[in-house]
Amino acid sequence: MKFSHLKLEQIRYNPAAANEVLSGQDGRFSMNRVWYYAVRKFHQSNEDKAAAFNYFENSITDHFIASKANGIKKEQLLVKLNNYFDNYKKLGFEFYDYSNRISIDINHGNIVSGEIFRFDKLPENKYAITILDRDDSIWIKELRYPLFQIYFSNIFNCPTENIKVGVYNFQKENHEYESFDEITLKQTEEEVKHISNELNKIRL
Repeated sequence: MKFSHLKLEQIRYNPAAANEVLSGQDGRFSMNRVWYYAVRKFHQSNEDKAAAFNYFENSITDHFIASKANGIKKEQLLVKLNNYFDNYKKLGFEFYDYSNRISIDINHGNIVSGEIFRFDKLPENKYAITILDRDDSIWIKELRYPLFQIYFSNIFNCPTENIKVGVYNFQKENHEYESFDEITLKQTEEEVKHISNELNKIRL
């Protein structure tokens, strides 16, 4: 079974309902998605704000009707876009990659996949892995974050303590990070194997 890391938490607490959970995936194109792509443009254009704003404006014009509601939403997202740029600059990170896809075999061919919002380099062979969090969920309790820490320590060939994982909170407009200890990482490995075993009991 292959599923997005966005769905891991739901599957974690009810593996038997995995097929039902995955049937509800929504790929709708929205203004928030345009914001996401504008952030990607910012990073891919060497942090060119003008290029990102131009991309955002043109995409909204091309894909959404001119209405009062859409105009209000557009202005709100423009403010959020600028706030993101300012917040990222304050981090002092060195941009590495954006919107890359992962494929994590958690056992028995069960794959956790999906996009990672952003990768950054830090001094001393360290890295920051950032997910876009669109609400006020307590992200630090989710299983995918220590799983990402393990996965990317292998990808970047560095100790797990050299990886910190976290979110850009879309609502609060701030970055939050954590580097999980070895006990938590070991528990994560054991739990994802258990989840995989439970998934294998389902008739797909």
